[in-house]
Amino acid sequence: MPERIKVIVNEDRCYLCGGCAGVCPTLAIEVHSSGWEFFQDKCISCRICISACPVGALSAEPLEVSE
Repeated sequence: MPERIKVIVNEDRCYLCGGCAGVCPTLAIEVHSSGWEFFQDKCISCRICISACPVGALSAEPLEVSE
């Protein structure tokens, strides 16, 4: 099974362009004028959003899985 991740935003770099939300196949990211919102339950850990960010504001960390 592929590693599950949590997407982290560096708010100092993010300028809320919405590029990450626009490419997310499961709509796990919403960008509003007031900020960025990530929905872990929708994320499939594909990392497309991280690649799409034009300023490198997104990163990933392993998701702690409780057994």
